[in-house]
Amino acid sequence: MIRIQHILYKITFGIILALFSFPVHGQLIMGAKSLGMGQTSVALPQNNWAIFANPATINTENTSIGFYGLRNYGFSELTDMAAAATIPTKFGVAGFGFHRYGDNLFNEMRVRIAYKHEWRMLHFAVTGNYNHISFGSGYGSGGALGVDVGLAAELTDDLWIGARSSNVNKPEYQDIDEELPRDIIIGFSYSLNELALFAFDVAKDVRFPVSYRGGIEVDIFQGLLGRIGVTTEPLSFSGGFGFSQEMWAVNLAVQKHELLGFSPGVDFMIKF
Repeated sequence: MIRIQHILYKITFGIILALFSFPVHGQLIMGAKSLGMGQTSVALPQNNWAIFANPATINTENTSIGFYGLRNYGFSELTDMAAAATIPTKFGVAGFGFHRYGDNLFNEMRVRIAYKHEWRMLHFAVTGNYNHISFGSGYGSGGALGVDVGLAAELTDDLWIGARSSNVNKPEYQDIDEELPRDIIIGFSYSLNELALFAFDVAKDVRFPVSYRGGIEVDIFQGLLGRIGVTTEPLSFSGGFGFSQEMWAVNLAVQKHELLGFSPGVDFMIKF
């Protein structure tokens, strides 16, 4: 009986992949906060996972290190795992990130290094990233170097705008006829008396329709935060909670795809 269930599980997994004509890729934006807020990302100030979203909003206040995991649609074969770190210096902020998606049959890996600087109310950054894709059973692998750029502006103490463009150098995997994903995202966030944070992004991948993303974060009680969000193209709904203290923070989120089901994610961040 257990063997039959395992076979049915694999058949279901294969059918889901076959439903799509485009390659299956891992999440490009990391962090349970962003996931819980509908994947809004480019204008969230002091974002601990900004190296995967908009490096111009990287946390400048603390040295930090964090870990993130997301199981897409309940399949262990479609798991995202990531780590991020930021180190403020007198010359700017250095950021480091690592991301792996998939299993032994198919996986993607990204290693990222970012530099952020700010001048008055303007924040700007650049990220270099090495991307590697691998197919199991000797079907091949390839790597590519990409460059992301990001801008953000603190218009007032409560209002931020931001923009990010990924892989602006149009990189392609070596020995594999496939380009890295390229997109541009523009968005804003507004903080209402530190009681609520509203965020909205517009994202355009060169291969897909425009995606609209919106989310709200509410301060419930002494560091306990609640979040909800929605994303279009594809349509998904999300929500989650976070708990933040001076030296650490933990966030939980769940995203519901209109067809494929639930994807739970969790991250943990330590600040120094």
